[in-house]
Amino acid sequence: MHRGFTLIELLVVIGIMLVLSAILFPVLMQARKAGVRATCINNLRQLNLAFMMYVNDYQEQFPCTGDTMLWMGRSWRPVIDPYVQSRKTYWCPADGSARVKYDSTSFAYLQSFYQRPEDISAGAASMPTPTLQAYHTCGTTPKAQALGDVTYPDKKILLYEWTSNHDAPARTMWQPTGAHLAAFVDGHVALVRQEQLNLSALGDKDPNWTVGGITGKDVEN
Repeated sequence: MHRGFTLIELLVVIGIMLVLSAILFPVLMQARKAGVRATCINNLRQLNLAFMMYVNDYQEQFPCTGDTMLWMGRSWRPVIDPYVQSRKTYWCPADGSARVKYDSTSFAYLQSFYQRPEDISAGAASMPTPTLQAYHTCGTTPKAQALGDVTYPDKKILLYEWTSNHDAPARTMWQPTGAHLAAFVDGHVALVRQEQLNLSALGDKDPNWTVGGITGKDVEN
């Protein structure tokens, strides 16, 4: 005949389980965050590739965008969609509101690729015409920029996390971690700290306004 647990033994087992849970919970949370970040990195890589496929199809010209009000390249999705297999590619998993805001994306497309370098350097970029034709031709101002004009592909950010598309409290210029994930023209994705960015034409640390536009360096290291 088997003897059942005594109350003391049961309490000891429960206590051990609680201790183990307290130890493992932070580890599991860190693993979950790492998984979310890995998905975000992978999505940025896929979008970067989609942009390069577009560039290859359109005489090595980057797409224009229909709205620069938030300097996030709003309305770039229609021309990139044919090169993207899943809508989820446009989102970081942690961004619960991104899919229902603006163009349903967590990422910004920097204006260096649809504004003239001289206009960006002067801090005077202009609003594109919001038409499908503008996506490809841009008219005269702004002007779609060419891949061959990128002087520093490993220092030039094409896409990065844009905080106005993130849930609070991350709606500041930089995430609480003081850094953003960014996809560079050469294809690599990196976590970029604010202090790594070069001073912009407006005197702040915004890669949308990097002096020289597409010909300039967003980061030094």
